Amino acid sequence: MIRNETTAELEAPDRLFQITHVSRTHTQLWLQADANSSHQYRLEVLFQDVKYLCVPFMLRGLSLRRADPEQTRRLTDLHDLVVEPGSNVYLLSRSHDWFVVSSHPLWAEATLSYSDEPVFWSHTGNEDVVVSMGTVR
Repeated sequence: MIRNETTAELEAPDRLFQITHVSRTHTQLWLQADANSSHQYRLEVLFQDVKYLCVPFMLRGLSLRRADPEQTRRLTDLHDLVVEPGSNVYLLSRSHDWFVVSSHPLWAEATLSYSDEPVFWSHTGNEDVVVSMGTVR
């Protein structure tokens, strides 16, 4: 059975994430951290309805959470942004101003290798592959 949960944050401080896919319209963005000797599962994060992003191609550690009103104001003022209804500012780090403006991010842990298709393309209901899924709200 796939564990499904809604979380306020997703913490993966010791994992190396990279941008692995961007949709043709640039409105979807995938971050992925592969399984390794310390972590049994691949961890992916999908941002949909992306309006803006400020993130490096690779990042060590992830601290994904919704920005509070003060953080949102500071970042939107700094980047001259207007956050539309249905979108939020999601912070990616506790030590850098990396963020994505999007709808609620989705995440999944799965028994997939680096070159396998993303969970959200091909494996969403496959209990033999997907261990857990969630939404950050």
